[in-house]
Amino acid sequence: MKDWKSIDDQLALLKSRGMAISEPVRAKKALERFGYYRLSGYWYPFKQANDDGTISDQFIADTHMSEAVDLYVFDKKLRLLALDALERIELALQVDVAYHFGRRDACAHLRPDLLNQRFVKDGSYKKWEKRYRGFETRRGRPKFIDHNKKAYGELPIWVAVQILDFGALSHLFEMLPMNIQMKIAGKYGIPNGKFLIQWMRSFSQVRNASAHHERLWNSHIKDRAGVPPQFIEIAQTSDAEIFRYFCLMRFFLKQLCPQSQWHIRLRDHLHSFPTPSNGAVSLQDMGVLDGWEDWKLWKG
Repeated sequence: MKDWKSIDDQLALLKSRGMAISEPVRAKKALERFGYYRLSGYWYPFKQANDDGTISDQFIADTHMSEAVDLYVFDKKLRLLALDALERIELALQVDVAYHFGRRDACAHLRPDLLNQRFVKDGSYKKWEKRYRGFETRRGRPKFIDHNKKAYGELPIWVAVQILDFGALSHLFEMLPMNIQMKIAGKYGIPNGKFLIQWMRSFSQVRNASAHHERLWNSHIKDRAGVPPQFIEIAQTSDAEIFRYFCLMRFFLKQLCPQSQWHIRLRDHLHSFPTPSNGAVSLQDMGVLDGWEDWKLWKG
């Protein structure tokens, strides 16, 4: 195991590896507040590469601790913007699923015969139901759960969706009959449920990363989402880079909250990117493309 190091020892180690500590008071406070390990993800891109392609412990010339901290602060605000958009999207989809599927049965989510049978036969529904029961019984659950269980025996779907996380909601949506998926997707101008399933999975990953303070700005998305070919602007973006998913959030909010100023706040924030003096990182590292501000998607 590595040895424990005091804050002063941590700063000394960074200096020995070539990092400039031009604002020692701020650097020390940053280590105390955020921690060496969390910040290390933000100064990692500033490290030198060895001849064999591995990454050295040494920093490239003109690397400043203050610029790594600025990058962390930028990312923190980016995560808050993501959470703001995804909260609205998640709540809207909860309502949509409950409304359209609830017409079939008040407890349609507990009626496997009403779901796409492929997911019943391969065991996916059983896994989902077990997860759902975990939400019902977890410690600190809202009082309305016990009230509804006592009154009705089970939670009606319009109550049940409120205890699902985004991942469980996306899995339920994937198991819905195709005609319901199409109806919900069509409400937002998405041609079919297949794309919305992919978007919800990706949104779930972004939301979890944002809620758990993980690095977002240059992260790679594992649950990648495609876009319909008619989405010409978004189709230019990389499905591995976070910028695509901010574009998809913007598309969703244009349909859901047409008066929202979220896109302006995001645009202003991206313009504030703290480009370091040595150019080791840039906004393009998160998949931003030149001229994106002029896309129709970001207008209005």
